[in-house]
Amino acid sequence: MPPRIEKSIARYLAKTLAPECGEVFKTLRNKRGGWIRIPDELELARKNSGLGDAYVLLYEAEPRIYFCLFKAIFQEDTAKHLEQFDVDLTAISEADKLTMLKDFDHDLSDETIYSEIEDAFSQMKMMPEAAKAEFEALPEEERIEGVQRVQLALAFFYATFFNSIALMVHGQKLTTLVPLAMQGDKKAFCKAVQVDRNLLTGHPYFQNTYARLQTGENPNFLCDILTHMNRPPIQGRIRFPALYALFSTLDLFGWLNDFTASEILDICDEAGLDRYQNRIEDENYLIKRRMEYRRKHKIGF
Repeated sequence: MPPRIEKSIARYLAKTLAPECGEVFKTLRNKRGGWIRIPDELELARKNSGLGDAYVLLYEAEPRIYFCLFKAIFQEDTAKHLEQFDVDLTAISEADKLTMLKDFDHDLSDETIYSEIEDAFSQMKMMPEAAKAEFEALPEEERIEGVQRVQLALAFFYATFFNSIALMVHGQKLTTLVPLAMQGDKKAFCKAVQVDRNLLTGHPYFQNTYARLQTGENPNFLCDILTHMNRPPIQGRIRFPALYALFSTLDLFGWLNDFTASEILDICDEAGLDRYQNRIEDENYLIKRRMEYRRKHKIGF
């Protein structure tokens, strides 16, 4: 089992990601009937950047997801190869990692890295002729770096988002389900593709297995897969989407049970979550909401 991300990093990411993920969950609950649909602009950026469905390979090992985050933020000082990431990231202290994240936020507010990524994103969306010509006029090194940053940022977002959904729906992350499926666990296979069906086109094992099943091999397994794919991943109501997103982010990094109620309330306040609207007026209410979230793992959202 890979070492979990440090507490301060998990706290920072929960505070940062929860509000936006909460809005996505709210949209899924209110407008999509539980079906997951990523905004069109992100989908176009993913496809036009050349990333495609390859991000699903991150599910094989959780540290790969962290690699994408730090590589996108701090390219020159991260590993050149995915296999070296565990060693390289371990060598960076917790304080340095947190500083990197805070520096990244500062750069975003100063429109430095943000402007670079935004420019690359705009080029990757629809790629109109004028934008395409402008992009191609850049020095080759800048073009490559810009595309890589977009790919890494998108890969981190997609893998983290779907990992979080799987954790909420099935009580297991895709970084758990995918390795189990690759070991022959059929239930894990079905659960994984229910959350992210891009596994069937972007991951060789899932793609090859599904192709074989189309020829008549193991029709019962194929029926189970299709049943899960025809079932909305999020079937129930999410009462407090932003709060559950915060819980899910902490849970994703293995820290939900180790934060005290007081600590989580502080994160909620920093993330701008309204205590009254989320029914977390005090620590006792927060504990109740966390217990409700845990119960949802057993019955599904």
